[in-house]
Amino acid sequence: MYGLILTLHILVALVLIIVILIQSGKAGGMGGIFGGGNDALFSAPSGTSFIKKVTVGFSIAFLCTTLILTILESRKSSRSVLQRVGMPQSQR
Repeated sequence: MYGLILTLHILVALVLIIVILIQSGKAGGMGGIFGGGNDALFSAPSGTSFIKKVTVGFSIAFLCTTLILTILESRKSSRSVLQRVGMPQSQR
């Protein structure tokens, strides 16, 4: 089960990276702060609504797989990290 979710998580992450890189930027950047890029205010929004919906969908899937992996990993071991590693004894 853990391996399946991990594989799905990696695939979702890769597709999310690709979908984000496909989108075009707003072209404002830091130029908007210093007086440049004023035409970006009146330009058409970047990206189609389909690409935006795909991005939101994959980001939600990434969030869900991250939460599931965290829950599955926390249930594997009931001991905390400090209990597994051991606390150093203070010497006086």
